[in-house]
Amino acid sequence: MPLAATPATAQDATDPTGDIVVALPQARAPTVFETRRVLEARAIDLIGANAADEILRRLPSVAVPVNSRGEAIAFVRGAAERQVAIFYDGAAINVPWDNRLDLSLLPAALAGSAQVAAAPLAPRYGVNALGAISFTASRQGGATARVMAGSAGLREAQATLPLAWTDTDLLLGGSYATRDADPLSSDAMLPFSQSSEERRTNTDRELGSVFARVATKMGGHRLALTAFHVDASKGIAPESDRPSGARFWRYPDVRHTLVSGDALFTLGPATALDLIGWYQRFDQTIDSYTNVSYQIRDAQERNRDRTLGGRLLLTQQIGALQLVASGNLLSSVHHQRDLAFTNGAPPAVMPGFIRYRQRNASLGLDASAPLANGLNAELGVGYDRVDYLDTGDKPAIRAARGWTGRAGLVWSPDDAWRLRVALGRKIRAPTMRELFGQALNRFLINPDLQPERIVSAELAAKWRSDAWDLSLVGFAQDLDGTIDQRTVGRLRQRINLPGSQVLGVEAVAVWRPVPAWSLGGSATYAHTRRKAVPAGQTDRLAEKPDVLARLYADYRAQTGFGALAELMYTGRAYSADADGALVALPRSATVNLRLSQRISMAADTAVDLFVRGDNLFDALIMPQLGLPAPGRSVRLGMTIGVP
Repeated sequence: MPLAATPATAQDATDPTGDIVVALPQARAPTVFETRRVLEARAIDLIGANAADEILRRLPSVAVPVNSRGEAIAFVRGAAERQVAIFYDGAAINVPWDNRLDLSLLPAALAGSAQVAAAPLAPRYGVNALGAISFTASRQGGATARVMAGSAGLREAQATLPLAWTDTDLLLGGSYATRDADPLSSDAMLPFSQSSEERRTNTDRELGSVFARVATKMGGHRLALTAFHVDASKGIAPESDRPSGARFWRYPDVRHTLVSGDALFTLGPATALDLIGWYQRFDQTIDSYTNVSYQIRDAQERNRDRTLGGRLLLTQQIGALQLVASGNLLSSVHHQRDLAFTNGAPPAVMPGFIRYRQRNASLGLDASAPLANGLNAELGVGYDRVDYLDTGDKPAIRAARGWTGRAGLVWSPDDAWRLRVALGRKIRAPTMRELFGQALNRFLINPDLQPERIVSAELAAKWRSDAWDLSLVGFAQDLDGTIDQRTVGRLRQRINLPGSQVLGVEAVAVWRPVPAWSLGGSATYAHTRRKAVPAGQTDRLAEKPDVLARLYADYRAQTGFGALAELMYTGRAYSADADGALVALPRSATVNLRLSQRISMAADTAVDLFVRGDNLFDALIMPQLGLPAPGRSVRLGMTIGVP
């Protein structure tokens, strides 16, 4: 599938939470009431990514900044990382302690496809899901292996092996990637904690993974089991715009394991039951150092998270009416130990781990039906609740809860046009890290803290022909009760602020004039502002660019030659300086180019030789003050495919 073709067809893609709403034998195919964009396996392969953050930056309306903790986090249409659910083969894989995941430590080899779904989302997506990102392991084709080397000591090897017996498919794979550092743009002005002019301080990374997926059919039923394990370590760049207060951190040990099972039962001509359950282990160690030499540790944090989750979806067709009843349940335990070092030595007596536990629950009912020829409607209601069951050494706090819902209309007057309008409501409960992440003597409970409440809407139009795919989406979000913190004496306390508003438009275009060529792009404009701003303060929000755009041309010749050219643009954003004041960040435009040649071998084996250059003109990309993104890099590689 051409790289440019996938974004425009993504609104008809599968549900990001898994294949949870199915076309029953005597039922109509489910209507999609939200915007979905997808990158398939070939599009991902052309990126040459080592980790998932590089993949997601190609999806419309998705920004992936790296924060001062070194975590690559995803924003969707201005919805921040704690408002974005992340799924892998239907399992929710955000770490509940802070409801986010470092996407730079999720290997790209795990992704057979990547998809984003934007608000308003149905209640069945579960707690804290204003936006959703989904990865699947499944991919078509034969066995593949790739080796790659590049700038700043980058080296990678990955392989996948699909096997099949009658109605059973097995996919095995693994990957290993390492780098010495991120390349540094020559335009970067970093006066502190940066000595090299070519390589960013403390940005080495080692990332390995193994994964497997087995799926089988038994009559009208489907069963699947997915598992992966990731082992990683990395350093994070210090904030090099300030003389003091920078983080000198390393992650020497990060381990992430997921096991999930999915069972889809066709219970009759108009009834289906989908059950998915998963278990996730996430362990990490953070070492903090005294200075940029990274020789003497002054603190260490160890985290152990164990999460058990499940989802039930019952789909029932009653005449023209389709009902989807959903239940999501997640239980997570977080153990944390914080050590203070003296002259680089740990304490003589090790303290124990502090235990925290939470339970997320969500119930929903979605009903959809045709109202007239080509006109379909949906109405969904739900209830979300987060219980903080064990608060460690902190005072108890009451549960966060609230109702959710979505209403939508889709009109398809013919095969070419589709018009859609939707309105929805979600809540975002405070995470346990937001509530209890401060040391005991710096923490002040707020019994009146409320979850964030978000109302979102979109109006969309899509047109398709043999050569063109065009879509235009206007969207709006109104958030009340933004969770922030304030200082009360020597203590920090979480509070609700008035909130923010987002108004924007997203456009996607794809043109396929001939089979060898695919041209297209996407652009998103988002006007994001705080509400009820106190006098003397700005109404801007940090790290929320107003424009994200991508243009590309993809060429595949019958001779095996291929070329991909990309232009990626990031508009104006703001970031906090050392005093907490927001300052404007520079806009940036980068050019990427990939050239490849396929060589056919014996027995249908093919070898692809490729070279890819990213940020060819070494532009300065500054997603956060003092933390520039990588400069120019070049990657050389070879992919071998066996049917």
